[in-house]
Amino acid sequence: MLVADVMTSIGLYYLWNKGYKQYIPLASLCSIGASYLYCCLRSRDKISSNDLIVITGCSSGLGYTLALHCRELGATVIAGVLQIGSPGAKRLLSEGIFVYPVDIRVIKSVENFRDFIQTVLTERNLTLRCLINNAAVMVFGEFEWQTYEQLRNQMEVNLLGTMRVTKELMPLIRAHFSRIIVISSHCKIQPIPGVAAYSGTKAALSAWATAIRIELKKYGVKVVCFIPGSFTTESNILARQRTHFKKMEKSMSSEMKTFYGDYFARYSEYFSSMARCGNLEKLQDSGIYEAFEGALLDKYPSAVYMNEPWRYKIYHTMFRITPTYLRDRLVEKFVQSPSWTKQDVAEQDVAEQGVAEQGVATSSTNE
Repeated sequence: MLVADVMTSIGLYYLWNKGYKQYIPLASLCSIGASYLYCCLRSRDKISSNDLIVITGCSSGLGYTLALHCRELGATVIAGVLQIGSPGAKRLLSEGIFVYPVDIRVIKSVENFRDFIQTVLTERNLTLRCLINNAAVMVFGEFEWQTYEQLRNQMEVNLLGTMRVTKELMPLIRAHFSRIIVISSHCKIQPIPGVAAYSGTKAALSAWATAIRIELKKYGVKVVCFIPGSFTTESNILARQRTHFKKMEKSMSSEMKTFYGDYFARYSEYFSSMARCGNLEKLQDSGIYEAFEGALLDKYPSAVYMNEPWRYKIYHTMFRITPTYLRDRLVEKFVQSPSWTKQDVAEQDVAEQGVAEQGVATSSTNE
């Protein structure tokens, strides 16, 4: 606004000096109108202890951070956690936050969560201000490696779990004209190798959020997607990654183990080293809080709020404008995962030759 006012003053001074005095009232009115419109569009609602915010997936990472931040803003917060005895849950309880155990993969657990929210709303005479669908799981590993259980779990939590919670709370959301914030990911903008299943769930989640945003608009319910950026090293989302790789290796066929060889070992060691566990510090990126408060409080919210560093902006711009071949190379450079080396190719050739010779020998024996 300060920049706009300065530029307007310079413009009016220029018109005055050039003798275009008759245009000054029109320019002034346009400036005042634009400033008023900007203020209206960028205005934000207040928040108080009478407002209830419900967040899922609050044991650590983003959910834990947002629960604390909403409490600091003055709201009453209900934090859904997978295990009530986790360090994160205990810390949230000590901060005056309601904590409730919920497994969003199980409909009965979600129904109990809904009943608890209803009870808190009624007993304290609160208004349900916002539902923040944050709970998610991520498993690193190429698609063929991941077990059916791992694929199904990501689908159940990231997509179907979010739908379950939202569906069960819809009567309350409609009654209170609440807002729904869906935590999305940069992976829905540009899916990346290593998290194909996770990227697929986030892309599907964004498509779903876009559709219900239009459906619920007529009922006074706003739906917003929030992309918080990358913070895998500051959360516990990869805490079980080493265990995930062990399950992948155990489920591999002998052909897969021979084919991938040392590449799987290098890959699993690289991503296992990124895992963090037990970190209960709030996320340090101030951009997360700025974008989140806009998603939560803007009277006229955008469809998507995004927090991304300059590196991400440059990469995503390049992803959009470059041909497929170059974009794929850029994506590989962006992810920086272990590469498939010439030695891996040589070992693959040896393995394929061995399989072919074994087939020939088997055929001869049968004859």
